[in-house]
Amino acid sequence: MSCVTLVTLVTLVTHFLIHSHIHIYNMRTTKQILPGVKEIGWVRCEHLVNDIALRGIAMMPVPILTEIHNVPFFDEPTCECVTENDGGNRTDTAKLKFASEDLLPLKEHLAFVVTAIDGNSYIIGARETPFPVVKLTISFGDADGEGAGFIYEITHKAIKSLVPCHK
Repeated sequence: MSCVTLVTLVTLVTHFLIHSHIHIYNMRTTKQILPGVKEIGWVRCEHLVNDIALRGIAMMPVPILTEIHNVPFFDEPTCECVTENDGGNRTDTAKLKFASEDLLPLKEHLAFVVTAIDGNSYIIGARETPFPVVKLTISFGDADGEGAGFIYEITHKAIKSLVPCHK
């Protein structure tokens, strides 16, 4: 294999990994990992349209018809969704993890809009139960210069989560 062919192959694979979502398949499990997160926002679940999970299963993008509150973040957020099929029952578990200086209104049911580096947006959460679970950890920073802030880990389990949406 020549150097030019190898460089071209590496370039194509790198381009594919950067500009597409990574899927890892197993007989019963599928894992979708967003290649990078460009924006994160939250919305109140009560303001979302009905039946987001069913729209996701039907591969219909969901319109977000309410204000999206942008969340500034630092470090590298991660977003993934694991789909498990067990005896015909489907369960998605979406996880979003990020660090921010902002304290979110955790007394309300929140859904999260995540925009990947490719420009595609996804909603984690729905108007109906189950709502996303938000785990909050307070970081005071380290002496080596690591910033202080809030570390959020959002988990949403439903028949379909991480549903494509229109902002």
